[in-house]
Amino acid sequence: MNNFKSFVEENKNKLNTYAKEYTDKLEMPEILKESIQYSLVNDGKKIRPLSFLYLLKYYGVDFTRYFDIALAIELVHTYSLVHDDLPEMDNDDYRWGKPTNHKVYGQDVAVLTGDAMLTLAFEVLAECDVEPDLKVKLIKQFANYSGAMGMIAGQVYDVKQKNYEVDSDFLRRMHSLKTGRLIELPLDFACLVADKLDEYEDIRSFGQQLGIAYQIKDDILDYYGDFEKIGKLPSDEDMITYLSFYGIDECEDLLKKHTSNAINISKKLNNNLLEDFANYLLKRDK
Repeated sequence: MNNFKSFVEENKNKLNTYAKEYTDKLEMPEILKESIQYSLVNDGKKIRPLSFLYLLKYYGVDFTRYFDIALAIELVHTYSLVHDDLPEMDNDDYRWGKPTNHKVYGQDVAVLTGDAMLTLAFEVLAECDVEPDLKVKLIKQFANYSGAMGMIAGQVYDVKQKNYEVDSDFLRRMHSLKTGRLIELPLDFACLVADKLDEYEDIRSFGQQLGIAYQIKDDILDYYGDFEKIGKLPSDEDMITYLSFYGIDECEDLLKKHTSNAINISKKLNNNLLEDFANYLLKRDK
């Protein structure tokens, strides 16, 4: 069996339990806590936090010590999805096979839920058990990758596509920021926490290639995917995606190309676990 798939199956529920127990202890309005847990504790793939823990395990680090950093990563990713689903953004009714947050708690609470998860993520990261200099570096990179120069920049390019000339370079830049940064970040974090700085640039390159492949696969699944598997309705947005720009055949070729690029980097590092990670994302159906 694929090693990354096995790791996900072994640890996804552990991460959900950790998230539930962590947020249970926090003092906040009950409706806010309920809303956070509704979106945070879910049947999603959890590939971002779990890829961080997975690479730590490969490096021989006791990954169970760092579930807090994994939680911070998942908090930021989940906040972005809660906001993405809002009518002003993607206007989605379902996520993880259940109604989206704003359909259950209203748009006002959904906005505040996303805000709360984003700020909580930095608090969790600030309390993690690493050396002070490393902690500052992680927090700075966390802000850069998820903020105005990273994920949010990509989201702005996405929602304001009509203001730009959309070509292949624009698509690559938009998705490298919007999706790719949070695929790269967990792997970069694992390198830094494990003090594997000699591999850092290759790991970054691996994450960049995988981030593009991930988005292409997402665009294919958003159009062709089965609700029972992907947990949301096929996209009907009037937005330019890899699929609408290139068509299904070229998308499949690009998906294989960028996955192959990532696998070649993993082979250069002699890291079969990263190769399994790339193949897992290539073959996923949700």
